[in-house]
Amino acid sequence: MLTVVEQTDGFRVTFILERCREMTKEARLYLWMMAFFTFAFGMSNTFINVFLWKLNSSYTFLAKYSFIWSFVILVSFPLCASYARKKTPMASLRLGVIFFILTFGFVLFYQEQSPAHIYEIGCLMGLGASFFAIGMHMQSLDSTEDQERDRFLYVGNLLNSISGMLAPMLAGYFIERYAGMKGYYLVFSMTLLWFLVVVLMSFRLKGKQVPRQSQLLEVWKNPSREWKGMYWVTMGSGVVEGTYSTFLVTMMSYSILKSELALGGFATFASLMGMLTSFVLSRFSNPERRLNIYTAGALLLCVSSVVLSLKQEFSILVVYTILSTIGFNLITTTFNAWTYASIEKDPAYQERRLDYIVIREIPLGLGRMIGIILFLVLHAYTDPQKILAISFALFGSVYLLLVVPLRKIWSRSVRDRNIAA
Repeated sequence: MLTVVEQTDGFRVTFILERCREMTKEARLYLWMMAFFTFAFGMSNTFINVFLWKLNSSYTFLAKYSFIWSFVILVSFPLCASYARKKTPMASLRLGVIFFILTFGFVLFYQEQSPAHIYEIGCLMGLGASFFAIGMHMQSLDSTEDQERDRFLYVGNLLNSISGMLAPMLAGYFIERYAGMKGYYLVFSMTLLWFLVVVLMSFRLKGKQVPRQSQLLEVWKNPSREWKGMYWVTMGSGVVEGTYSTFLVTMMSYSILKSELALGGFATFASLMGMLTSFVLSRFSNPERRLNIYTAGALLLCVSSVVLSLKQEFSILVVYTILSTIGFNLITTTFNAWTYASIEKDPAYQERRLDYIVIREIPLGLGRMIGIILFLVLHAYTDPQKILAISFALFGSVYLLLVVPLRKIWSRSVRDRNIAA
C-alpha cells in the first residue's frame, strides 16, 4: 500500500490509504465495496432522469417517478427489516443491489417503451433502495463508534468521490458517442456488470447479527430525547431528497449544458470537489464541530441554489457545482453522524438499532412525498418556463431552515459531553 506524504514545517498530510489502515478489516472492505457501488450507480443514476425526460419531456413525469419509488421505500421498509432479522443486514444490502440490477435490466428490456412501465421501474428502484439502505445504515452504525464516526464517514465519502469521478464522465462519453438511445443502453448494461461485482464483494462481509425480536413499538413510544427531535428534522431532509436531490439538480444542469458529455464532466468535477472536502474534513471533524459544519454546508447550498436560479449561465453553474458539492458533503455526512448518535443515546440501542433504522424511514419517506406534492402544486400554479428555477431555489434552501431545530437538539448534548469530560 502506498502512502503519499508531504512535509511542510512539520505538518504531515496522510492520504486515504493511511486512514484505512486505522480501521478494522471489515470496515475497510465495506468502504471499498461502497466505492464500487458508487461507481456503478454513478454511471446510470446521473442519467436515468435525463433518459426518462427525453422520452417523455415532462417534469411532472419525473416527479411521478420519484413519488412512486419514494412510496415503495416507505411501505416496504418493515418487510426489508424483517428479512434483515431472519438473514443479516448485509444480506438485505445484497438483495437491494440485486433489485437495482433488475431495475436497469427492466429498462434495457423495454428501452424506449420504459415510460409506459414507470410503475414497475419505480417499484423495483424503491425496493432496491429499501433493502440496500437497511444494510448500509446497519453496517455504518456497527463499523465504528460515535467519536470516530465523522472521520469514518468522510473517508467513505472520499473513496466514493474518487470512484465517482470517472463514472459519469465515462457514461456521458458513451451516450454522446452513439446515436439515439444506444449510448444509454450501453451505459445501463455496464452498470449491471459493476453491480454484479458489488454482489460478489458483499459475500465477504458478514456484518453483525440483529435480534430476531422486534421492539418497533417501544422505539416509537420511548425513543431517546435526541431521536424525537431528529424525527421532524429528518422529515425536512426528506423534502429535499424527494425533489432537489433526485431530479432538480440534474435537470437544471442539463438545461444549461444541453449535453450528456458535459453533464458527465460536471458530475466528475463535483466528485473531485467532494473528494477534496472529505479529505480535509476527515482530518479534524468531530462531534463538537458538527453544528458549525452543518450550518456552513446549509449556507453554501442555499446561496448557490438561489444565485443559479436567478442567473442560469455556465459560469454560475461552475460556481454552484463547487459550492453545492462542498455544502452537500458537509450536510449529509454530519446529518448521518447525528442520526447514528441519536440511536446510540438509547441504552438498549444494540437490541433496538434496526428498529430505529426502520422508524427513521417513516419521516424520511413522508418528507420525500411531501416535497414531491409541493413541487406538483408549484408546477400547477407557476409559469412552466419558471418552475425549474423557482423550485430549485426553494428546495435548495430547506436545509438552512433546519439549522435552528438542529441547534436546539444538539447544543445540549455537546454541553453534556463537555461536562462529562
